[in-house]
Amino acid sequence: MIKMQHGFNGFNGLTRIFLIIKSVKIRLIRLIRVAIFVFLSTPLAAQTTLSLDSCIILAQSQSAEAKHALHNYQIANYDYKIYRKSLLPQIALSGELPMFNRSISKITMPDGTESFVAQSVGNYSASLSVNQAIPFTGGQFYVSTGLQRLDVYQGDVTTSYLANLVNVGIRQPIITYNSYKWQKKIEPVQYKKAERAYIETLENSAIQTVELYFSLLETQVSLLLNTQNKANNDTLLFIAKERFALGKITEDELLEVEVNNLNLSIQIDELQNTLQEQQAALADFLGLDRRGQIILTLPPTINMEVNGEKARQEALANGTMELDHQQRLLEAQSNVARAKSDNGFSLDLYASFGLSKSDPLFKNAYRNPLDQEQVTLSFTIPILDWGTAKCKRKRAEVSLRDVAVIIAQEKLDFQRNLLSTVNRYNLQAYQLQLAERATELAVKRFEMSKERYTGGKIGFLDYSVAQNEKDNSQITYIQALRKSWQGYYEIRKLTLYDFVSGSKIEYPVDF
Repeated sequence: MIKMQHGFNGFNGLTRIFLIIKSVKIRLIRLIRVAIFVFLSTPLAAQTTLSLDSCIILAQSQSAEAKHALHNYQIANYDYKIYRKSLLPQIALSGELPMFNRSISKITMPDGTESFVAQSVGNYSASLSVNQAIPFTGGQFYVSTGLQRLDVYQGDVTTSYLANLVNVGIRQPIITYNSYKWQKKIEPVQYKKAERAYIETLENSAIQTVELYFSLLETQVSLLLNTQNKANNDTLLFIAKERFALGKITEDELLEVEVNNLNLSIQIDELQNTLQEQQAALADFLGLDRRGQIILTLPPTINMEVNGEKARQEALANGTMELDHQQRLLEAQSNVARAKSDNGFSLDLYASFGLSKSDPLFKNAYRNPLDQEQVTLSFTIPILDWGTAKCKRKRAEVSLRDVAVIIAQEKLDFQRNLLSTVNRYNLQAYQLQLAERATELAVKRFEMSKERYTGGKIGFLDYSVAQNEKDNSQITYIQALRKSWQGYYEIRKLTLYDFVSGSKIEYPVDF
C-alpha cells in the first residue's frame, strides 16, 4: 500500500510539471502573437509616449482653447492700445481736389431780387488739423490751417483764394458726463482682467487635460489588467480542464472558469473600443495626429499641503474676481454719473480764434490776414420732463446698490468654494496614501491566492475575488491620483499661484 501511494504521488508531480510547462508555452505563444500584431499594425514612428506635464504643455500651447484665449487677450491688448492712442493728438489732412458743380441755382441779385442763374463752379480745398482730447475736463482742443481756391466759369474764369492761416479753438462742456474720466478708471482694470483671464483659461486647459489624460490612462491600465487576467485565466482554464478530467473539481467550477474567461474577452473588446475613442479625444484636444498610438505614463504623487488662508490671499491678489468686481462697480458708478448729468440741463462753451484772408491772387492771400473770433455759450434748461431725469437717476442708483449686493455674495461663494477645494485636495493626499497601500496589499494577496489556487488549496471563487480586489485597488489608486491632480490645478486656476514653486503664475506673451 505504501509503494502504491508513493507511485501515485510521483505521478501527480509529473502531471503538475507537465501542466506548468504547457502553461508557459501557452503564455509565450500569446505574447508572441500580441507582439507580432502590435508590430505589424502600429508603426514605431506612430507611437508617442506622453507624460502629464508634456500633455499640459501641449494643451497650453496648441490646443484650440489656448489659441482662443490668446486671441481674446490680443484683442483686449489692442483695445487698450486704441484707448491709450485716442488720448494722443490726432492729426488729419482733408480736402476736395476738385469739387466741380454746374447747376441752376436761385441767388440773390445786387438789387435784392432773386433769380435763377446757371453756374459753373470749381472748388479746391485742403486743410490740416490737430485735435487733442482734454481728459480731465472732458473737452477738446483743436488747431487747423487750410487753403481754398474758387474758380467761377462765367464767360471768363474768375479765381479767388481763401487762406485760413491758423484757427485755434476749444469745445468744452461745462455741465455734462465726462466719459474720459470714467474710461481712465475702467480701461486699465479691464485690460488687467483680460490678462489674468488668459492665464485662468490656460489653467483651465490644464484641468481638461488632466481629465482626458486620466480617462485614457485608466482605460489603458484596465485593458492591461484584463489582458493579464485573460492570459492567467487561459492557463487556469487549462489546469481546470485537466483537474476535471482527473475528477478533482466539479463541472460547476469548470464552467465558472470558462464563463469568467469569456467575460474577460468581452471586457477586452469593449475596453479596446473605449481606448480608441479616448485616445482620439486626447489627440484632438492636444492637436496631435489621432492615427498615432499614445502611451501614457503614470504621473507622480504631489507631496504638498495647501494652506487655506494663503490660498485666499493669493486668490484676492491674483485672480480675476477682484478685478471683475472693480470693473462692474466702476461701470455702475459711471451709469449713476451719466444719469445725474443727463437731466436735460446742459451748458457748453465753444471758443475759437483764427487768422484768414481772401484775395484773387495766391501770394496776397497770406499777407496781412484778418483775425476772427468766436465765443459761444449755449445752454439748455428743461422746463417740464415729468420726472424722467429723476427716474433715470433713481434707477441707476438702485442698479449700483444691486451690483454691490451681488458682488458681496459672489465673494462669499468664491471663498467658500476655494476653501472647499483646498480641503478636498488636502484630504485627497491622505486618501491617496491609503489607496497606494491598499494596492500593495491587494497585489500581494492576489499572488498568494494565485499560488494557492494553482496548488488546489482554494476554489476559483476565492481566486476571482482576490483578482477583482487587485484590479479594483489599482483603478482606485489611479482615480485617487486623478482627483489629486485635478484639485491641484483647480487651486492654481482659482489663485493663479503655484504652491509648488511658491510664485505667481505668469505666461509671457509676445504681441
